Amino acid sequence: MANLYNLKRFDLNLLIIFECIYQNLSISKAAQTLFITPSAVSQSLQRLRVQLNDPLFVRSGKGITPTTVADNLHLHLDENLNSLEQTINIMGKTELKKRFVVYGPQFHALPKLTQFMNILLEDPNLEVAYHDTAAESEEIEGIMNYRKADVVFTMEQCNNRSLVCVPFCESPVLLMCRQDHPRLGDSATPEQLSKERFTLFQTREHQVKEFQKVYDSARLTEREIAFTSSSLMTIFNVVHHSDLVALAPRLIFNKLKDTLKLKEISTTTPMPMPTFTLYMVYSRSSMNLPFFADIIKRTTCPQIIHAENELS
Repeated sequence: MANLYNLKRFDLNLLIIFECIYQNLSISKAAQTLFITPSAVSQSLQRLRVQLNDPLFVRSGKGITPTTVADNLHLHLDENLNSLEQTINIMGKTELKKRFVVYGPQFHALPKLTQFMNILLEDPNLEVAYHDTAAESEEIEGIMNYRKADVVFTMEQCNNRSLVCVPFCESPVLLMCRQDHPRLGDSATPEQLSKERFTLFQTREHQVKEFQKVYDSARLTEREIAFTSSSLMTIFNVVHHSDLVALAPRLIFNKLKDTLKLKEISTTTPMPMPTFTLYMVYSRSSMNLPFFADIIKRTTCPQIIHAENELS
């Protein structure tokens, strides 16, 4: 039986990086294969050299050649890594219970997001865990790099070589209040709106914050905020039970307007409302897993299919 404590003390990723260098006889090609930087590959190789007390690879002309220690290490690794890969593939094909973690905003009523969730829930052996990004203090890249999530939906574009970030869907915004509001009809002037009290959706999303600033600037005076919440459902319920006015995603409004007796307010003076883009972020390496790749490909989103074709 393996000594798990000794294995824990050894960074097994170093062996994977070593094997990739051995197969390519190139640090840059190994970096491209593993979707990491050449600097990260070189640092990992140096750590392994120290631990094994051998250079492992030496310069030979314009390339590198393995030492005898590297050759022997490769012989053992080749068989063991193949066995490990087969074990992982077998686990992926069994009917064992699996967990799929999604981080995203409170836009559950968005059709494409609902469709994505339905695809996940078709698997009877899959447990889906959905976390609200508004409740997270960690950045998206941190969540993905530490493998806290399989997929993240966010309104922030993510530029990271190890991650795929593609447009997933769009969410237009509108003004709303309750149907029997005592002062506001289906339309209102900026002056009328300036006398009303508003709700404020508290979020870390940069797109939303910027729009809130622009909206206040366009109205020449800041809104009087009477209620603040990081929960969209709470804001919808408060508007239903009060005379407050809110800015809200149109698609969620359309789902709830009849149940909560809400109405859209149009403005007599043009006041353009934005359309926010929701991005889908996942690890590039996850596409090597058949189970994950199948989920992504079954998501009927032209942008995702197009992006994947460009990457291949």
